[in-house]
Formats: sequence, C-alpha cells, structure tokens
Amino acid sequence: MMIGFRFLCMLLSAIGAVSALPAMADLLAIDNFEYANVGTDLTGNGGGSGFSDAWTGNTSYNIASGSLHSPGDPLPLIGNSVSGVAYGENRGIDRTLSMPIGADDTTVYVSVLMEPRGILGQGAYGGWFGLALRGSTHIMIGLNYGQGTYGLRIADEYRSSGVTAAIGKPVFLVLRMDFTEGVESAYLYVNPQPGAPEPMTAQASEINLSFHSLSTVSLTGPGGSAFDALRIGTTYADVAPATSDFDGDGDVDGDDLGLWNAGYGKTGSATSADGDANADGNVDGSDFLIWQRQHGFDLTPGSVAAVPEPQAILLCASTAVCGFWRRRVVADLPMRWR
Repeated sequence: MMIGFRFLCMLLSAIGAVSALPAMADLLAIDNFEYANVGTDLTGNGGGSGFSDAWTGNTSYNIASGSLHSPGDPLPLIGNSVSGVAYGENRGIDRTLSMPIGADDTTVYVSVLMEPRGILGQGAYGGWFGLALRGSTHIMIGLNYGQGTYGLRIADEYRSSGVTAAIGKPVFLVLRMDFTEGVESAYLYVNPQPGAPEPMTAQASEINLSFHSLSTVSLTGPGGSAFDALRIGTTYADVAPATSDFDGDGDVDGDDLGLWNAGYGKTGSATSADGDANADGNVDGSDFLIWQRQHGFDLTPGSVAAVPEPQAILLCASTAVCGFWRRRVVADLPMRWR
C-alpha cells in the first residue's frame, strides 16, 4: 500500500501549469531516411516527401543502420540515418524542394538530428559539417570551421550557439526563418524540447540579412558526421512533434493518459500503444512526465492546440491515479473481499 501512496504523491506533484501549445500544420518536406540498403551510397534515394528529386552529389554519404536518438524528449523516429566519415575536401549531397521557401511574410522551420563521428575536427577545413539551405544565398546550421561549437552561418556571417559538440553525442537543431519584404531573420534553437511551446530565446540568431528563395537542401561538410529526421514546416510543432499520442488519433489528451495507466508497469516489451513515450520498452513515471509536458499538443493538420487548463490536467491525472490506486488496493485484498 505504501508503494501506491508514494506513486500517488509522485504523480500529483508532477502536475504543473502547461502553456498553450502551437498549431500543427502540414509538413513542407520530410525525410526520415527510411532506406533499406544499409551501407550503400545515399545517392539516388528519394524517399520522404516535399522534394522534386532524389539525393545527388558526393558518394561518401552512406545509409547507416538505425536512427539517432533525441537528446531531450524523444522524437518520432523511424527508418535509418545517414553517415559519412571524415573527408579530405569539401563535399555535399543535395535534394531540391518541390516548392522553394522564402516568400514574403512567411515563417519556415527546419529541424534535423546530427552527430559528430570519428575524431572531432578531423577532415578538411577543421572538419566542419551541417545541414545547408541554398538559393539566393546559403544558410548552414551545424558545426563550424574548427570552433567545436554548433551555430548558424548565413553567407559569410557566423553566430555560435556556445553549445560544444562531442563525438557520439547527437544534437537536435531547429532553425526558424522569418521572411519579409525587406530583410530576413534567422534563429537557431539547440536541443529544444519536442512537443512543447517554441522556446522564448534562441542560442544563435542573425537578423537584417537577405536570404529569400531557398530551393535546395544539402548535407554538407568534410567532418565525420551523421544525420537523421529532416523536417521542414511552417510551425515549430511541425518540426518538433510530440511522442505521447499513444492512441494515434492526432492529439495528446486524457485518452493517451488512460493507455499509459493501463500499461503502467509493463517492462521490456512495451510499445507506444502501451504508453511507452520514450521507446525504452517500459511504461513508467518517465513516460507520464513526457505526457504531462506534451498534454494539449494537437498533431492534426491545420489544427490549433487548445490551452490545457491545469484543472483538466489534474482531472486526467486523478482519473489515472484512481485506476492505479484501485488496482493496487484490489491486489492487496484477500480473495474473499474482492
């Protein structure tokens, strides 16, 4: 009985105020690198959507087994990833967007997972690498020339985030670009929280530059690197989605909490449908905390996420607690009293 009481305290103490969450619109482009021929060249593969052609360019980027892991709350990762060893000169592999981005009075978000491989700084020009958008100019997010930190580069202007890269440690980068009739602004978020409101501050930014009409996406740079989960959308929610939509109906609500409650305690083989939000095979308090942070997140195209009231979260959580508490009490009763 004491275990149930402690769990009740843990569950209720985790309930806090949750901010309004952004809308989820249609993705402009996505590539999860769902390519089966592990170890082969990425060139010629054209999965995902929002592109007019397949990957073309340098042949040293190969399909790697498995996804990179998200450094914060998990991302909905599927398929494989892409990696390239350190290289003796600059390189890149490109895809053309079906529709260029950069129309006046629009905002576009780009997200990607990347990870340094091999030896940091090895390769030509200090072993830099990143994701680039090219068109009227070029924008790159990633590891800069010999600096060892992630940042934002627009043409020849570079802004460091101050976040240091480390071999084998993935980073989640989200780029926001605001396009106007005169000048544009770009903001880089390093390891922001998926399934949460857009951060209030960026780790790196550049304003008063002109970078409209971007039409090509590139994996680029001679440094040893890996890439995964490329997304382009019109909202932060597009590119940093939630993972606690356990019933797959397009939102994170009390129904998903009910599935977590039903699956609580399952170990080793749990799936998302059981309430496993962090894909570790277990359903436990960590998954509840992810649900709590993502409650109210609406994944349906064109929808606006409702503001989750604290009372609503309390009601949902209390329902789950009652179900859990009843199971604990019933389990502790003698058979003749059940």
